[in-house]
Formats: sequence, C-alpha cells, structure tokens
Amino acid sequence: MTNTTNSLLKPSRKWLIYAIIAFVLFIGNVATNLVSKNLEEFVKPYRTVVWLFFVVALITAVTVAILDARRTSDRLASTAGGNLIAKSRQPIVNGGTEQEESKIEPSSTLIRPGSAPPLPSLIIGREEAMRDLKTRLGIAGKGQIPAPLQVVTVVRGWPGVGKTTLAAALAHDADIALKFPDGVLWASIGQTPSVLSELAAWGRALGAYDLLRASTVEEATAQLSALLRNKRVLLILDDVWEAEHAVPFKVGGRECAMLITTRVPGVAQALAPTPSHIYNLGVLAEQKAFELFQALAPTVATQYPAGSLELVRELEGLPLAIQVAGHMLNVEASYGFGVAHLLQELREGSKLLEAKAPADRADIAKEKTPTLAVLLQKSTDRLDNEVRERFAYLGAFAPKPATFDLAAMQAVWQVEDPKPTAHVLVERGLLEPVPGTGRFQMHALLVLHARSLLAE
Repeated sequence: MTNTTNSLLKPSRKWLIYAIIAFVLFIGNVATNLVSKNLEEFVKPYRTVVWLFFVVALITAVTVAILDARRTSDRLASTAGGNLIAKSRQPIVNGGTEQEESKIEPSSTLIRPGSAPPLPSLIIGREEAMRDLKTRLGIAGKGQIPAPLQVVTVVRGWPGVGKTTLAAALAHDADIALKFPDGVLWASIGQTPSVLSELAAWGRALGAYDLLRASTVEEATAQLSALLRNKRVLLILDDVWEAEHAVPFKVGGRECAMLITTRVPGVAQALAPTPSHIYNLGVLAEQKAFELFQALAPTVATQYPAGSLELVRELEGLPLAIQVAGHMLNVEASYGFGVAHLLQELREGSKLLEAKAPADRADIAKEKTPTLAVLLQKSTDRLDNEVRERFAYLGAFAPKPATFDLAAMQAVWQVEDPKPTAHVLVERGLLEPVPGTGRFQMHALLVLHARSLLAE
C-alpha cells in the first residue's frame, strides 16, 4: 500500500478538538467549587450555560469520532476490498520460471464475501489447461503476441474433473493479477443460489456498502455495472446449474472478463456466445493421473505399483476420484495396515462412493463433508423418475470402457426411440458424445453411481 493510500486511511481526529473543549468546560465547572465563595457567586448565573456547552461539546466529540472511524473503515474497504485477491495472489513460479508440475502451496488468505476460495493445495497435469484459459483471457506466453480478450469463457466437464480447482488456481495466478489489477470477484452459484446475496457480496468486496440495501436483483445489477464500468476485474461464476442464474452477474465493463464453470452442457451452450467460447476440461492423461496418485499416496504407489496403476486406470483419470482413493490408501498405509484388499475394494467401487470428498468440498453452512455418492446424486436428483431409472439400467449393463450407441440404449431401455432420453442425459452431463463415432461415454464413477441407484 502506498504512502498516499496510507495518508488517506489515517483518521482526521477532528473529534479531539471537541473533546478538549468539553474537558476545559468540565474543569472550569469543577473549579468553581474549589475557589472562594464570592467567585462562585459571581459565576453562578453562567454555570448552567457552561454545563450545557460541556454536554454539547461532549456529544459532538463522540459523534465526530464515530463518523471518522466509519469513514476510515469505508476507505479501507474501498481500497482493499476490490483488490482482495489481486493483492494476495502468490505467483506459480520456482526460481523465476513457471513450475512444470504446477504443485501449488495453499494460500493463507481468509475467504471473504465475493472472494475466491484459497489457492488449491495440489494441481498436477493442468499446465496446458492453465495456459489455454490464460490465452483466452488475453495473456500471452513468452515471446507471443497476446490474443484478444475473450469476454466470456465457459469451462465445462464431468463432475469431479477439477473445474473449481482450475478456476481457483487462475484466481490466484500472478499473470491474472497483472491482467486484472482491480482484482477477482467470485460467486459459488450451485443449484439454489441466493442471487441478491451474492451480488451484495460483490458490492461489499468492492467497498460499495450501499449495495447491501438494494431490494431487487435488478437494482443490485445496475449498481454493480456502474461500479465496474471502468474497472479491470475477472468475474468467476462457479458451479452454474441454470443459465438464468448467471445472467444477473454479467455486470463487467469493457475491460472485464467472465469465467463460468458448469457440468451441464446445456448451460454451457446457453451462456457461451459461440461454441468456441466453451472450454471442455477433460480427465487427466494416464501418466499425470498416476503422478497425482503418487503425490497423494507415495508409499502405496511404491509398494504396489501395478495395483496402483490399475486403480488409476479404473478411475479413468478423474481427479476427484483419484484424490479420494489416494487419501484413503495413504491413511491406511500410515497405520501400518496392508492395503492390497482396500485397493481391490476401491477398484470395485463401493468403498469409493461411500468415502468422503476432499475437505474443500465441505458444506461450511452444514459443517458436513459430503460423500462422493452425495456429490454425484446432485446430478441424478434433477432427473424425473423414468429417466433416472434408465440411467441406472445403463450403468448396470455398461461395458469397460462404458460407451454405448443408440441401438444398445434402445435394447437396454426397451423403447422405440432412445434419443429423447439420451438427449436429457447428455444435457445433464451424465453422458458425453464421443466425436466421430456415434457413441456415448459414461465415466466410470458415474457407472458406479448408476449401479448404486438400482440398489436403493
């Protein structure tokens, strides 16, 4: 913070003047009781007036002190609030060069309204994705000419593929801090967002406390648009389930950009200006997936290399599933127990679905960490009974790898036309078209979840 900024934030202390006046008046009144009786009689007619001035001066001193403190607080929020993330980012560098493995240490920054979650503790295998998204945001690599700023970018992928982790890493990236010096605003949307509250949180992060009094979404959006008109801010909307939930957050000015994450293809298509504005985040390549597993469970990976590699393959490179499995195996190994049996159980899947998700997936409001099954159930709970039942049956008959054509779906579901159901499952992110093959893929973790639905 510059010296100029510090001087702006110093209280004016005008209240001291009134406090001194009050003090002098008080001493004067008390002193009359200590002097001669003749002098006391002389000042007696004026004592009421002096006491009145004393009370007025005291009240004025207190009032000015309170207002001075509030103005100082507001200036501090205005100066630091909008730049909350920009000031706290740590560069992903090592010895002056970008890390090859992107193994990032966690941030100690407290989560405040409108700000991004802490820096992810571990990212492996997302170097290319980071570069691609930064290019879309107008950030060039060494020796490259920056591409035009892409105002809206939608990141889409399977549940658990690492969309939120990638967005959080970008929010704390040093290059992003330079590109968007006025900071990052973050909103976690979810299935049932409180849109007005999230907009108010952005206003609070920018130091615009008047926005807290906005009574409608339209009013809050208009105020935010005015605030951001000449700012350079990155707006991040995480975990969007419905396109209409994102619309009120489109408040950035000409030099702002918006990054949206969603698991739902229909939402991505609705929010992206063109198909090229959608970034499809895939699973990890096998080598990177195994490196992630090694980082999480090094002893197990060393003692059971073949079984570990087989588990990583069974989990099809999904970072969330690898994180959960790696953590479970590492804990088991640290107790000195054999892990061969647990490796087999994790490959079969039931243990994995029952396991708790990583700590960063915890529900802070409910003080509860969901299981993987609960996280996946968010997608299937939105299906009607008939479509959910067909999804479950598809998992029961899934081959390895789990890909199907329309004829296979027709046979499993025993319907004349499988396209409407397949369309819904693709739209909800539960099936993925395999380009150029006429087939559809279901991730291994979703296959396990589908089979678990049949057992309910």
